[in-house]
Amino acid sequence: MNAAGENGRFLLVALRDGDDVAVAEYDDFLRGTGLPKDRLVHHPITSTADVLPDLSDFDGVFVGGSPFNVTDLVHCELQKHVHDQLYELLVSPIPTLMLCYGNSFAAFAGGGRVDRSHPERVGVSEVNLTAAAADDPIVGKLAKTFTGLTGHKESVAELPEGAVLLATGPTCPVQAYRANDSTWVTQFHPEMDAEGIIRRMGFYMDAGYFKPEEVEVISGIVRATDLGPAEQILHEFIDYCLARSGR
Repeated sequence: MNAAGENGRFLLVALRDGDDVAVAEYDDFLRGTGLPKDRLVHHPITSTADVLPDLSDFDGVFVGGSPFNVTDLVHCELQKHVHDQLYELLVSPIPTLMLCYGNSFAAFAGGGRVDRSHPERVGVSEVNLTAAAADDPIVGKLAKTFTGLTGHKESVAELPEGAVLLATGPTCPVQAYRANDSTWVTQFHPEMDAEGIIRRMGFYMDAGYFKPEEVEVISGIVRATDLGPAEQILHEFIDYCLARSGR
């Protein structure tokens, strides 16, 4: 990670609805990527006045999760604005890695189908790479089967035209895919370690992702799980972006 720390400059687009949880997510990305603060620019979008910075200033973009759901019957003005900003990333040539909500958004924006047939409660999920993943520059070097952290209410039921399924799993059929030549998305959260997801659970205790009485059990499970292989996707993405930029 020395090359990334010394040379790369990345953007984290944050869609969280509170200062504390936004800081927690930024901390997770700093730890997970190994990037110093001056190389990972935190850019929250919390109002319709917040827009993307000049993307040409960055080697790559990360998009964090969100409490929004594309399957909600009504999208508020902020969600619509978030979608406009994410669409700019989706059609931009700059490499972008979208996590969790990005899985739903990229399918929704590309004409795929998102429903609530395969939700996953907060915890660990098995992730299995597809045959197509072997040739992918981001996920091709990952273990063929690994464990990721998940917690979501909706899931991709049908990929958009042109998308390439990169990872599936027994509890959710779409765990990762390449939406286009510059955009990768995952349903699982590679940025968090065990303590990160336990901290994050504190912000969503009554949001329906888990039952409060399950916290102790979930904490024990995630602490006993090797999450390093899932985190590797962050480092592979950084390496890809730096190579693309000639760094």
